[in-house]
Amino acid sequence: MDVTVVSGVPGVGSSTVTEAAVASLDERYELLDTHDVMLEEALGSGLEVSGRDAFAEMTPREIRRLQRRMSEYVAAIAADPDTYVVLNTHLVVNTAAGFIPGLPPEVLADLDPDAFVLVEADPEIVQERRAGSDYLSYSVDDRLGIEFQQSMSRTAAFAYATSTSAPVALVEHVDAVDTAAARLSEEIEAAATRTH
Repeated sequence: MDVTVVSGVPGVGSSTVTEAAVASLDERYELLDTHDVMLEEALGSGLEVSGRDAFAEMTPREIRRLQRRMSEYVAAIAADPDTYVVLNTHLVVNTAAGFIPGLPPEVLADLDPDAFVLVEADPEIVQERRAGSDYLSYSVDDRLGIEFQQSMSRTAAFAYATSTSAPVALVEHVDAVDTAAARLSEEIEAAATRTH
C-alpha cells in the first residue's frame, strides 16, 4: 500500500494546500479526506450528521468506529498498485469528551503510511484564518489553544511515525497556497519514490 498522511490543525489550511498539491501531480495520486469518508460512512450507517461539526458531538466510541471504517476504505483503494493515496486528516480530534487520537492503533495498522507531513503556520496566522472562516466553527480559537493543538499534532505524528517507521516532514503554510503546495507535492513524490 502507498499512503502519505497529511495533517494540520483545523484552520491552518492543510485541506486547501493538499488539494493544490495533489492537483499538480499525475493521475495516480488520489486525494482522500478523512472527514469526507467518515461522513459518507456515518450517513450510510444511519447516523444523523449534518456536516463536519457533527463529529465533535459524537462519542469517542462512535468516532472510533467511523475511523475504522474510513481506514478500511482507504486501505482498499491504496491496495491498487497503480494508486498512491494522499490522506488529509487530523492526527488529533477535538470532541465534546476531549481530544482523542485521529489514528488509533487499528486505523494506523490498516493505513500503514509511508510518510507523515504536518502543515503548520504560526498560531497567530491560524487564529486569523479561523476568524475569517464562515465554513467551520472552532471550539479552540485562542493562541494558547492553537499552540496546544499543534503541539499535540506533532507529538501524535512522531508517535505514529515511530510505530510505522515512517518519516515526518514539515510544510509551512504562512504565505501563498501555491508555495506550500509545491513543497507538499515534493514530499508526496519523495514518499512515493521511497516505496517503489
